Amino acid sequence: MNIHAFLRRIRVQSLPDAPLERLKVLHRAMTAAVPFENLAILEGKTITLTPDALYVKIVEQCRGGYCFELNTLFASVLEQLDYRVERLIGRVWANGVHAPPLTHMVLRVMLDGGLYLCDVGFGSGTLREPLRWEAGKIVEQLPDAFRMDDTDNREIMLSRLAGDGWKSLYSLLPCTVRPQDYLPANHYTSTHPDSYFTQAPVAAMTTPDGRITLRGRLFRRVGADGESERELSCPEELFRVLAEDFRLTNLNEEVLKVRLSGMFE
Repeated sequence: MNIHAFLRRIRVQSLPDAPLERLKVLHRAMTAAVPFENLAILEGKTITLTPDALYVKIVEQCRGGYCFELNTLFASVLEQLDYRVERLIGRVWANGVHAPPLTHMVLRVMLDGGLYLCDVGFGSGTLREPLRWEAGKIVEQLPDAFRMDDTDNREIMLSRLAGDGWKSLYSLLPCTVRPQDYLPANHYTSTHPDSYFTQAPVAAMTTPDGRITLRGRLFRRVGADGESERELSCPEELFRVLAEDFRLTNLNEEVLKVRLSGMFE
């Protein structure tokens, strides 16, 4: 991997010497420069998790990806920079699902000062910076606040403050996994008709004071001035938002128009 090309991709000119500060810069820059998105799935492409393939897609082709892609590439970058990285898998708790399957990848980075949760691939709820691995502590990453808690089955839950209460995001198994352990989950999330990622376009990025998200036709912006959202009216407007707001330009628009034709009827 050409680490200098990766740094150009995430628009970082230099890195701090201190390991924790360097990790924070990399994490924050990646979530702001590389979109969480599923367009390759809707284009009918196979989602390959080898570091070389992900480097080509994300760095050379300036595309994004979802958790297995973004966090796999991020792990490779961190290991090249001599960080000690553990790979974890977890369950996404969304839409009131009673027993969600294991479909989310995150990283745990070991530094002399402790353990840190890193996740550059969770869309609208992703962390901005590494989160100290410490149960029960509320950590602000403006404009968000996060908390990790132990659960009754030894998993650890990450939650985000939403209004006056805490929203469960995902729970993580206590054991580390190997890269090949992600293959079944990646196959399910990228191909199964019930998967969140095979149904409609999804994209998300952090901004200096908030984040932008796309789900189907709904484009939403959250920032210091409040929230705004609008419904996209046609494929051309969708592609314009993907290009101008998410900086995704080399899409197979003809395939996507056919794949998403029913969404704009």
